[in-house]
Amino acid sequence: MSGLAGTSLGRYYLKERLGRGGMSEVYLAWDEQMQREVAIKVVSSTHIDYIERFHREAEAISHLHHAHILPALDYGEQEPWHYLVMPYIGYGTLRDLLINGPLTLEETGALLEQIAEALQFAHNQGIIHRDIKPSNILMRDDHYVYLADFGLAKTLEGGSTVTQTGNLLGTPEYMAPELADGPATTSSDLYALGILLYQMVTGQLPFSGETPVAVYWKQLQDMPTRPSHINPDVPPAIEQVIMKALDKKPQRRYQSAKELAEAYIYALTFPNEVVKESVATPSFYSTTSMNGGSVPAGSAAPVLAQREKLVLPNDPLVAPTAAPQRRRRLIRRVVPPAMRRRGSRAASLPPYPAEPVVPAVARQRVYVSQPKVQVPSRRRRILYRRRNRVLISFMVVLVMLLLVIVVILTLAYIYK
Repeated sequence: MSGLAGTSLGRYYLKERLGRGGMSEVYLAWDEQMQREVAIKVVSSTHIDYIERFHREAEAISHLHHAHILPALDYGEQEPWHYLVMPYIGYGTLRDLLINGPLTLEETGALLEQIAEALQFAHNQGIIHRDIKPSNILMRDDHYVYLADFGLAKTLEGGSTVTQTGNLLGTPEYMAPELADGPATTSSDLYALGILLYQMVTGQLPFSGETPVAVYWKQLQDMPTRPSHINPDVPPAIEQVIMKALDKKPQRRYQSAKELAEAYIYALTFPNEVVKESVATPSFYSTTSMNGGSVPAGSAAPVLAQREKLVLPNDPLVAPTAAPQRRRRLIRRVVPPAMRRRGSRAASLPPYPAEPVVPAVARQRVYVSQPKVQVPSRRRRILYRRRNRVLISFMVVLVMLLLVIVVILTLAYIYK
């Protein structure tokens, strides 16, 4: 595809190449009709699989009209090229901004609100992005962003027909654990948004490795380092929001992008207020498939993907930077008494065990200060109240006695 600079596609004159990724290239072009600069994404029709993805991106953007979603201006074909025309955003991407280090908590909140609004709008239209990452967040300036690149997007109803044998579509550093045995959902988009949030406040990714498989292995097995251990300026409330967004279990995360953004803004307003949950977060994700099957221990089978499902081997040798052995003690599954009879099989357990219902009263808000002060028990609080009442009564009696003495002395002095 090299050498397109200096040529024209329709009414667009291609000036220079801005970048490339996969089977496509992006050029800075001049719209001769509208007299403005635009960005054109070009792909050759010889790449049949990628062309379908390209068409899906154009179709997805055509249904998404939002202030923080990069719009499509035009779409056309000029054999052997297919092209998608978008506004040219010359300020760069969020990835470029993060090269200089983490953002402030306030800057993070402002950008998160915009990205979450765009993602929430896409989800409301039945479209899953599937590739949320900093390079797909375009910056108009330091304070205004666009969500871009819907090349991997799919609809909630029909799903995508584009697959690649042996691969899972997406970027491993931002892929949710449940994608190992199921299709992409809105929750997997929210997990990627949680990774993005982690990266904005700490300046680094929670998981990295030498290979894509090694990175995704950590997504399945490891817990991320707490943000406050990397950036001491992260308060307890914001850290709790981020850790909940990165929970291995989809049902324990925030259920919408709007909910995640609102939780962050609330935590930014009340940085020391945390919610004490009665259910502990697990530190692993089971690789048991949605159909009840699992990968045998010690198996060195290669990575397999069918219909967007990825089965990872349990042998850590396949992943050079696999989860440390010290975490194995946390990978115990609680088996109900009814399943402990002889002949019961672990495979009959559902991949997502039913979560206990936690009543609203079981949650209590605790205000954390530095250093943390232990909250007194209910019995101790009652004793404090009783003691306060006794002290108040004593003080009232004492004041009244003083008043009586003053009156008596005054009368004695007058009638003396």
